[in-house]
Amino acid sequence: EQLEPGGRPKAPGRLELLQRFINTWNHDFPREWDRIGTPEKAQAWLRQKRLVAPGDRISDADAARLRELREAIRALAIANQGGKPAAAATDTVRRVSGTAQLRLAIDNTGRTALEPARGGVDGAVATLLGILHEARLTGHWSRLKGCRKCEYAFFDRSKNRSAAWCAMSICGNRTKNRTY
Repeated sequence: EQLEPGGRPKAPGRLELLQRFINTWNHDFPREWDRIGTPEKAQAWLRQKRLVAPGDRISDADAARLRELREAIRALAIANQGGKPAAAATDTVRRVSGTAQLRLAIDNTGRTALEPARGGVDGAVATLLGILHEARLTGHWSRLKGCRKCEYAFFDRSKNRSAAWCAMSICGNRTKNRTY
């Protein structure tokens, strides 16, 4: 998680956390590498990212819900390549958001932010969905894309927003060589 393919910079601000969430597993890797593949792994990852408290426990159903949300958000990021999001992805986000309660927080300067109304996995889901919403409002969401080859989430910093691969030296090269 510390380095992006091809040395690409990570997404800005809180969007980096959502990018990291999508990239907890990549379809090119074995299933056992999934950082939220089991309740224990999900708990460790969520704690590392400070999305759950040390005493919060993650069940099998919680881990499955997180994986389902991850793949739905990945599908939304892949649609940022110029397609339409799959109906199953938007349906999943709608359904999962039913348990994710957000509240509006405001500081002394008047700056607002969406925060989870409760803790645990529901709070983690709320935080991730809040970041998704904020990224859409700021315009950063359209730059978070899924690689056309491996579906790894990357932040497109190109001027014309035309980046298609996680790294030209990896997936771009493989695709161009295969075409050649």
